[in-house]
Amino acid sequence: MIQRFLLLIKSSFWMTPGLYCVFSMLLAISVITIDTTFYQQFEHTIPTIFLTSVELAQTILGVIAGSLLTMTTITFSTIMVVLTTYSSQFSPRTLRNFVTSKITMRVLGVFMGGFVYSIFSLLFMKSTMDHPVISSGVGVIFALVCLGYFAYFIHHVATYIQVTNLIDLLTKDVLEIVQTKLELVKNEEHVSIVKTPYQKPPQYKIKTNLYSNNYGYLQLLDYNEMLRLAIENDHIIEINQNIGQFITENTNILTVYHHGENLNVDYHPFITVGSDRTTMQDEEMALKKIVEITLRAISPAINDPNTAIDCIHHLGLALGKVCNLDGNYIIFKDEHGLERVILPQRRFHEILYTTFYQIIHYGREDISVILAIFDALIMIVENNRKKIKNIVWGFSNYILEGINLDQLKQLDRINLQDKLAILKSLSEN
Repeated sequence: MIQRFLLLIKSSFWMTPGLYCVFSMLLAISVITIDTTFYQQFEHTIPTIFLTSVELAQTILGVIAGSLLTMTTITFSTIMVVLTTYSSQFSPRTLRNFVTSKITMRVLGVFMGGFVYSIFSLLFMKSTMDHPVISSGVGVIFALVCLGYFAYFIHHVATYIQVTNLIDLLTKDVLEIVQTKLELVKNEEHVSIVKTPYQKPPQYKIKTNLYSNNYGYLQLLDYNEMLRLAIENDHIIEINQNIGQFITENTNILTVYHHGENLNVDYHPFITVGSDRTTMQDEEMALKKIVEITLRAISPAINDPNTAIDCIHHLGLALGKVCNLDGNYIIFKDEHGLERVILPQRRFHEILYTTFYQIIHYGREDISVILAIFDALIMIVENNRKKIKNIVWGFSNYILEGINLDQLKQLDRINLQDKLAILKSLSEN
């Protein structure tokens, strides 16, 4: 349930600004309460520099409210410009990376919160007060914080809109997802990775298939809650679909092995299906974003092969980690060592193909793109196990099938042969 809540926060653009607005409203109520009710108790502890008359406070708060509303409008306009750039230059799938980034949501939340504070302070401020108030002093501090966030937001936009930084962030997403799975296996005694196909114990004679309640992409599976219920009810859960898979109402998501005639537990609440793929547990979605940036870069409309080469090199780096999950099963066990939740992983040769097949098709006439792909394959096989090396070497033959070697110039052919020789040497060792 915690993971589902985190997914809701990441996918909801209004969540963080809404929390900031609630906090600002409570702050305004607290400050006004001090001004109207408890002023005498705090009169000697509040620095006089923060105290102003009611008339001056109303003027200051009005100016702050109008200014922050203008800054909020400018920030929203800047976000729209960045989103347009992302959609046209990079990929529509990368829009969420900027919109849901912590800095973007915090900046918008701070501005909206400052406006809410100013408006609520003006609403509750009474002109009949005959003593100084601190509402304007707090508002000025709030405005200075907003100004600092605005400067930081400009720096954030200037950094985030650079394609090299975006590629690096997407690559880190892939590495973090894979590393999380590997650390889960390393640090948790009841979680392991096996390479052999799963065989259920013979005493679990009854199985029940669970189908999706709606259609969409499989976004999230709450393994911990599934494991807890499986142990409590003596079930074995075999997951039949990969994260990121598009499913319908007729798709079999889970198979539950149990003893009773009827399944007395509903596992649907721990399965999240949505209209979009997310990168919370889906490393292939992060790879897909890098692939789409690559395809845009090599398209005739943009024609930026250097960006494509940078993307391909990062794909090689990411795939070098993804291959550690090749076709294995992540098994969640109980305290007695009995398998309870079985999560299959996609085979590496499928991921390798789906990552590069479009790039190979659209970039087969650009020798720099082809050479970059072989550089990526060399990154993958370096210091990797024999099975992965054989898969990559076999994939190199697929690449060569789409290239007309006779049309290559002599130096291009020599460079390609050198890359192929290096890849072959590493694959044989």
